[in-house]
Amino acid sequence: MGDVRVQWLSSDQNLFESDWLSYLVSDIQDHINIEYEWKKIKTDKNTVLICNHAVPYRHVLEELRQKGKRYVIVLLSDENLLEPCEWLHDPNCVGLLRNYIHPNQLSHPKVSFFGLGYKREFTKYLKTEDSVERSLVWSFAGTPHGERQAMLEAFQIFKNNQIHTCSGFGADDGLSTKKYVNMLRQSTFALCPEGQDSMDSFRLYEALEAGCIPITRAYSKQFMIKPSYWHGIFRGIHDLPFIYGDTWEECVERVKNISTGEIRALKEDCETMWIYYKQLWKNNFKQYYVKLCS
Repeated sequence: MGDVRVQWLSSDQNLFESDWLSYLVSDIQDHINIEYEWKKIKTDKNTVLICNHAVPYRHVLEELRQKGKRYVIVLLSDENLLEPCEWLHDPNCVGLLRNYIHPNQLSHPKVSFFGLGYKREFTKYLKTEDSVERSLVWSFAGTPHGERQAMLEAFQIFKNNQIHTCSGFGADDGLSTKKYVNMLRQSTFALCPEGQDSMDSFRLYEALEAGCIPITRAYSKQFMIKPSYWHGIFRGIHDLPFIYGDTWEECVERVKNISTGEIRALKEDCETMWIYYKQLWKNNFKQYYVKLCS
């Protein structure tokens, strides 16, 4: 399988999801080849190109097409769904893997989806033998914008909680990765509201990675995917094991009426589901790689 390259074209030297991407490609490459200038990307082989809309990746695609090379695009960070993805019609395009689902691409034969994953060094602080008691009913870290303040107020009925608010994504007043991980390790549930511009957010996957039960809304006005947005991410599953509802008040009622035994079962089901889908998404990367080799 040496006739295929896996290359990451990035404008960001502080690669937020580098550990997550390294996991997803771990079956096909020991490390990701990262370039910060598109002119340095090599186009003499079939290519898995990891990129986002902020980099001039279409120049790379044009060079690949001119040389008769095939490619798979791993499209990151298209949170606002602004990428037209017109190259899906190109015969040289073998497939698209994207981490923000697009409602119009859910049934496209070339398109697969994977979760946003976790931030850089997140798993580093999970790798400890120290046992931590989950003394918190729930926790939340992030900006309290939009409807999040109402969410926090609704969940104050459960007193054992921890909240850390900050001024923005990646802001200096946010929790360090270590403190964030430790907070999640102490939490039974993690509040996972939608992101700034999308239904999706890293915190849901980070909650799963830390062994929490996520609590989230089923969908937002921008993403009316039924029965929930998360069924678009976790394709093929019927009953999601975490807590979700049309409103935060509905989520509160579900938590109020849940028994200790049900919590234990949900936690185990979340762990099982997360292991399954991580492996599935990793296999998808490998399968696209193999297609380029054929």
